[in-house]
Amino acid sequence: MAKEANAAGTNVIEKVEMPFTTRGIFSILFNLLYLSRFRKGLFHITGDVHYAILALPKDRTILTIHDLVFLHTYSGLRRALLKWIFLDLPVKKAKYITTISEKSKQEILDYTNCDSKKILVIPNPVDPIFGSSTPQPSADKLNPSTILFLGTKPNKNLELTMAALFGLDIHLRIIGELSRKQKEMLAKFKINYSIVFSISPEQLVDEYRNAKVILFPSTYEGFGLPVIEGFQAERPVITSNISPMKDVAGDAALLVDPYSIASIRQGVISILEGSQLQLELVEEGKKAVKNYQPEFIAGQYQELWKKLEKAQ
Repeated sequence: MAKEANAAGTNVIEKVEMPFTTRGIFSILFNLLYLSRFRKGLFHITGDVHYAILALPKDRTILTIHDLVFLHTYSGLRRALLKWIFLDLPVKKAKYITTISEKSKQEILDYTNCDSKKILVIPNPVDPIFGSSTPQPSADKLNPSTILFLGTKPNKNLELTMAALFGLDIHLRIIGELSRKQKEMLAKFKINYSIVFSISPEQLVDEYRNAKVILFPSTYEGFGLPVIEGFQAERPVITSNISPMKDVAGDAALLVDPYSIASIRQGVISILEGSQLQLELVEEGKKAVKNYQPEFIAGQYQELWKKLEKAQ
């Protein structure tokens, strides 16, 4: 994103997208060449193309780093190269860095020699589409035992969750494509389930609305959007007692140990059997989600942009 004043002195915000998908060193070089023509105004890199900052003015550029999941995905020489291009060099050049949680901030500090004073934590906003204006499902459509589970990648913790749900009278609604191993495990643990993937935002809202409980026992996240989406949809949420999920949730979700089958199982049972607990969590969620409304988050970014403008 580029921000500059027009002839009338009014700030104009322009969204700029990279012409080439990042698939190797040549696409990176071509993208940097494309960006080198932008010299005026302020710049804010909000996507995962952190390296874009290498072609932009140092004192007028903000870099947003959502998470460092790629450092946990790769190893060896590839990891070292990605770290240098996507983290080390960009962090060194950025005037300010924003990230979405205290955990992500700490990771940036752990992996770089960045000055902590130039890193600001500004969380992700919740999409208003999940709000109470969305029609509630009819009573015959809402399965009282439906548990919504979001994601099937290893960090989402589906395999351990299957073992935790063994023998419980629930329906597990999974968003994401299943591997053959995951399908075999679901059969092994006799889990009543259904799946859906490649859905629209509106369909995702329906999934939240048709669920009794949102179960998100992830072992690694940069933020954990499903937590606040569950709050916005007014559904009780179960999530992990580790950062950043516990920081985002506060007292508004039931926290469980994501590495413990017994803890996840007891959390699910407590929610399904505790109507008062459900009501309490929903009410706390409605309070907590106020801090993640788009206008509130946008205000924090606007303050940072003003700070950068004054420094010029």
